[in-house]
Amino acid sequence: MKFFFKFDSGFYKPFFTILLMVVGLNFLLSDFKFLSGSNTEINTVFVKPGTLVVKDSDAEYNVMFTRGETDFTNFPVGGGNALIDSNTVFGKNRIIIRGDLPVRILIYPTLGLVQLPNGLKIIPFFKNVYTTKPFKPDSRAITIKINLVFGVVDVVER
Repeated sequence: MKFFFKFDSGFYKPFFTILLMVVGLNFLLSDFKFLSGSNTEINTVFVKPGTLVVKDSDAEYNVMFTRGETDFTNFPVGGGNALIDSNTVFGKNRIIIRGDLPVRILIYPTLGLVQLPNGLKIIPFFKNVYTTKPFKPDSRAITIKINLVFGVVDVVER
């Protein structure tokens, strides 16, 4: 920065560092839908704890830097397979699924803890798969792809 902006003082370095961090976070969070009106659905929980109700298979559901709950109980299987992304970054996410529906959970972790409905607690370093009892590979199902980065995910069947 000293050669590009011709600043010799150390006073400007923290200012530009904070400015670049704010701009970077703005770019990072610009694609997320936050609650902006009464009809807008929320699909990201950021800093404040909250609950996400899954209704759209094309959306990503994110829990970042907080404790959140992602509810899949009202999501129907429908006419075909549905792939839904659930991302947890530096937070704790409780994912609620129905045990009577065919559900497959693909877990892609990066140094995170996952607790499955069968009581198994794992710290996976590679892809893991969990399925409910009604799941059959050749039939339609809900597939939940969990991306976990330095967080905790608790999967609960109801």
